[in-house]
Amino acid sequence: MGIIQNLRDSMSDNSSSTFTVQGILVECSHCGHTQFKKREGQLNTAGLTFLNLDWADRSAVVLVCTNCGKLEWFLID
Repeated sequence: MGIIQNLRDSMSDNSSSTFTVQGILVECSHCGHTQFKKREGQLNTAGLTFLNLDWADRSAVVLVCTNCGKLEWFLID
């Protein structure tokens, strides 16, 4: 299954929320919407991928806009 299909499948789930980061309400940088679905994204690096240690890379919080599908990435939860 491809990345686009995974995104579509995750968008079909009806649970969405608003989120704040450092006390500021998160708004989609594309459409201004404030409803997102929370996901986790792996921040792969070339070095750890070369060593087959992708699992050791950091993760980020990814908020998926429920209106337009744009991804907003954050290093802090």
